[in-house]
Amino acid sequence: MNFFETDGMYSVLKEKGFSLAQAEEEAQYIVVNTCTVTNKADVKNRNIIRNAIRTNPGAKVYVTGCYAETDKEVLQNIPGVFGVFGNTEKSALPYKILEDWEGKEFYPHKALDRFSYSDVLPEGHTRAYLKIQDGCNRKCSYCKIPAARGLGVSRNYNDVLDQVKYLQDNGVGEIQLTGVNLGWYRLENGEKGFLNLLEDILKVLEYSRIRLSSIEPPDVGSGLLDLMKHPRFCKFLHIPIQSGSRKVLKDMRRTYHPDAFRTRIELAKEKLPNLFLGTDVIVGFPSETELEFQETKQLLVELGFAKLHVFPYSVRKGTTAESFGDPIPGDEKKRRVLDLMSLSSELHTHYAESVIGKTYEAILESDGRFVTDNYLKGRLNDSFRFDTLQTGQFVDVRCLEYKPAKDREGEFVFGLSL
Repeated sequence: MNFFETDGMYSVLKEKGFSLAQAEEEAQYIVVNTCTVTNKADVKNRNIIRNAIRTNPGAKVYVTGCYAETDKEVLQNIPGVFGVFGNTEKSALPYKILEDWEGKEFYPHKALDRFSYSDVLPEGHTRAYLKIQDGCNRKCSYCKIPAARGLGVSRNYNDVLDQVKYLQDNGVGEIQLTGVNLGWYRLENGEKGFLNLLEDILKVLEYSRIRLSSIEPPDVGSGLLDLMKHPRFCKFLHIPIQSGSRKVLKDMRRTYHPDAFRTRIELAKEKLPNLFLGTDVIVGFPSETELEFQETKQLLVELGFAKLHVFPYSVRKGTTAESFGDPIPGDEKKRRVLDLMSLSSELHTHYAESVIGKTYEAILESDGRFVTDNYLKGRLNDSFRFDTLQTGQFVDVRCLEYKPAKDREGEFVFGLSL
């Protein structure tokens, strides 16, 4: 979502003659778009802001995003920060910069909300991010995001379809739909509309393909999985599990239990062979004993995820879980994180080995790597010169070899499928 919103803010300024400052140039304005999903993210935010101020003396530094929404005072007290704009003000920020630059008030053509950015094309990356939903009505005990993003809101249905057409007409190969809770998407009458929206998007697509960023377990059912059989729908799902323990999930106030989660994943794998499955896991939650950690690990192995995002639990101010305390030592949390990161590497290698010899549609990214619809990443074998290929171009590639890497995801060696 921050990618989409950052591109959106820049697109407003670009229309008025602004350009991105290169590394050797002196920036006049700096915007830091923050996240606050963990304590570690907050620390990184502050370090990035202070570094931007130190290395760009004289620049006007603005801070926006989730951390700016929940901890505005903390950021305003950092010497050198020129302005702080929360998520509800984010779409107005580029106009505030224009007002400062031109020395006069600048009035946008329409009332601003969380979707009020001009037509947004990707800047510095290949895929386009399209935000269709914001906010969350769930009440997970550990999560600060509802405080940062507010209750669920949905982008206008026809506006989403217009944006998909615009991106496709501008040659964008991959459009990633994003939101805090995609499956919650509502029509103007308040009824659920996510599957209806997907169906109409697929009718529009001729060249571009779509990918979902992340989706909650209860929203993964036959309706979605049948739509994903469409050739322009990427065979990729990122479904947060957070824990494989029934007790911990209950304490987290998640709306499912391990058996229900298992049923949905097994259905997804049955309907979509070679589906790339990713998930989020929180380790070290206050009520997670070693037994419950092992339950989580076992379930991840059994379900055959291809990639794990692992987070150590951190107490977030104002959440229900704040009252649970933080009894698990940091060293133990780190051990559990490393254990699951090692498992993630094993699972990814296992998935990689299962697709060797298969052919997939891939898109050439700006760094020279190719990304397939099922999220395999790699480069062409050395025997082929691809100077004539253009960034964003689709190519059919064959998975020749997988090269594992220590402490991170490995890469594929692809051959052109001729």
